[in-house]
Amino acid sequence: MPAPNHIPDPHLTFPKWSDLLPLVLPPLNKRVPVVAGICERLVLQYRENEWLPAERDLSQKLGVSRTALREAIQRLEIQGLLEVKHGIGVRVVDNPSAPVRATLLRALPDFEQRLRQFAEARVLIEPELARRAAVNITAAGAQQLQALMITMEEAGEQVEAAVRADLGFHRAIADLAGNRVLALMIGSMAELEEEARRITLARVGFAAARLQHQRIVDAIVAGDERAAHAAMLSHVLAAQRESNRSAISPRHAGS
Repeated sequence: MPAPNHIPDPHLTFPKWSDLLPLVLPPLNKRVPVVAGICERLVLQYRENEWLPAERDLSQKLGVSRTALREAIQRLEIQGLLEVKHGIGVRVVDNPSAPVRATLLRALPDFEQRLRQFAEARVLIEPELARRAAVNITAAGAQQLQALMITMEEAGEQVEAAVRADLGFHRAIADLAGNRVLALMIGSMAELEEEARRITLARVGFAAARLQHQRIVDAIVAGDERAAHAAMLSHVLAAQRESNRSAISPRHAGS
């Protein structure tokens, strides 16, 4: 194991949703709609900022009308890249779950159906991510997973802390798998994941969930891809069983 001051592998940094935007937006040197061009320029020029400049200043810097700028900002807000704070300004964010959540609410307005189908998606995707993580594991990655297990232990049975630790664990494995597209897909389902975890963690039990997570970590750290796949499959199948039999309270309807 490396020393505590070991610099983590930069490839373990969870990718930003905006990282893929230049791949899906047309380049500026082609004839593109004005608003699409503004969207790309905002993403490329201000992605590291916390706040965008004031609307008047920004429109002058970009050489575009304030009407076109507002439409571009609205589009990026829908995509989860900007957050409009009325009376304050426009904040740069990284919320890939925003467009996915909006689409899911339209396509699957029933909460139980969303929960069940999300559980099915986990069964299909996450065991393979765990297998790939075991193949690609590094000393820094092993340290990261062990640190996340400590965070889970410290969370105990505090629901919100346990949910955050659980989400961080599964996203780290997606990142360690080495496929940025899959990692971004997992990140895009964050809000749906939170809804699911609050229910399944309580039903599976905090101690049982931590034991399942530890088995996954042990297999990945050992570089045993078959055991990692099997341990993750067992874990997500347990969550799926609880999702399928969970009694959804009325307060979840339409959430």
